[in-house]
Formats: sequence, C-alpha cells, structure tokens
Amino acid sequence: MFHIFSLIGTIAFAVSGAIVAMEEEYDILGVFVLGLITAFGGGVVRNLLIGVPVTTLWSQGIFIKTAVISIIIVFFLPLSWIHHWKKSEAFFDAIGLAAFAIQGGLYAVEADLPVSAVMVAAMLTGIGAG
Repeated sequence: MFHIFSLIGTIAFAVSGAIVAMEEEYDILGVFVLGLITAFGGGVVRNLLIGVPVTTLWSQGIFIKTAVISIIIVFFLPLSWIHHWKKSEAFFDAIGLAAFAIQGGLYAVEADLPVSAVMVAAMLTGIGAG
C-alpha cells in the first residue's frame, strides 16, 4: 500500500510542479528542477526530522524514473494543453497532497513513532511532497 500512495503522489506532484514551471515559461532544466523538488522535497525534510539518511532518496530508483517520465511527458505537451489544464493543477495538487499525507503517516507508523510524530510526518510529507 505504501508504494501505491508513493507512486500516485510522485506522479501527481511531478506533473503539478512541471505544469507550474511551464506556465512560468521555464526552460527544460527549470521544469525538471521544479518537478523533482515538488515530488520529493517534503519526504527529504521528513526524513531529516525523523533521522532517516537523505541518501535513501537515491535508492528509490522507480520513483525517480516515474517522476522524470512524468515531467518529460508534460514538457512535450503542447502549450495550449498546458493552459487548458491550468484548472486541473488544483486536482493534481489535491491528489498528491492526499497520497503523500497518507504515505508520510504510514512511514512514521512503520518506524514506531508516537502519534504526534505520525501527524507531523503526514503533514510535512503532504505539504512538501514525498
């Protein structure tokens, strides 16, 4: 279940970040940076706070590949589609927020943390992305 929520959240937030970057007319590097930070930023902060090494991010190859593929797809979509999907940006943010909040809470539960830490981990992961 943990991996499903992670995958859904990764796709949703990578797409959301890439769409915002495309709307701001970033180049391909900017689109990738914003998409990846949106997809993984909260998880890195959460891991730092609960004592998990940041290097665990690099062991999540399938999630990084999924984010990169999602960003590439968004980057090559016609700009008219991006502007049309501007309304769906909130939809992708909502999906990512829910999926990552659940994922962050599950991560903290698996680490046998107290309820207060589970709530903080869910909040940080949901807000900042997984």
